[in-house]
Amino acid sequence: MKEQFITLTISILYPILLASFIGFLAYLGKKVLKLIPLVIEFVVAKIGLTNYQKYKAIAWDVWNKGEEFFRLNPIIGSTIQAKILMFETEIRKKIPGITDAQIEDFRQAIAGEVNKDKPAVIKAIEDPVEIVTINPIKKYVDENGVELQPISAATSTAIAQ
Repeated sequence: MKEQFITLTISILYPILLASFIGFLAYLGKKVLKLIPLVIEFVVAKIGLTNYQKYKAIAWDVWNKGEEFFRLNPIIGSTIQAKILMFETEIRKKIPGITDAQIEDFRQAIAGEVNKDKPAVIKAIEDPVEIVTINPIKKYVDENGVELQPISAATSTAIAQ
């Protein structure tokens, strides 16, 4: 009798448990399918960031090479266009397939980082400073502490004649 009860209970509960388990797996599958594109997007973004950081490190190397080249070769001169051309040429050698827009972005980013550390003294040297002299204000007071109006140069000349 006990065995029949267990068999009957299993025969009734087994389909219910199986259906519940299959339903849970279906629900879990839907959630995993929604999660897969997010995981792929994260991986692609991480790879993109890694490539960006790698390319920026290369761009820094190229920038420093150009700065050193123009520092040591005063005959060539340190014109901006020559530096830009050398930067573009060198970075194309190091990173094949890089676009002009990417080169410009890297060059501007590095130039911004380099120039932010330059002191304001350079700007002060380049910009002429206008020196303004201010004549001190003289106040005249009589014995009672009443302020007298100063005599202008025109008035004093008229009084002297």
